[in-house]
Amino acid sequence: MKLLVTGGLGFIGSNFILHVLKNYDDFEIINVDAELLGSNHENLTEVKNTPNYEFIKGNITNRKLIRILSRQHF
Repeated sequence: MKLLVTGGLGFIGSNFILHVLKNYDDFEIINVDAELLGSNHENLTEVKNTPNYEFIKGNITNRKLIRILSRQHF
């Protein structure tokens, strides 16, 4: 199963991603984050090289980006 997580570098998003990747082997996560004030890449250092995790810098308000990601991944 594929999940698109927005704001995954923040506290809640990063903990959600860590929980899913540690407990469900069949999940793939695409993390879209604008890298604003609450974002911290160090929250996900343990999964950044995991094959079922991908980070994309972008904003959820960017309709073109979200449309492209939807077509490519879902």
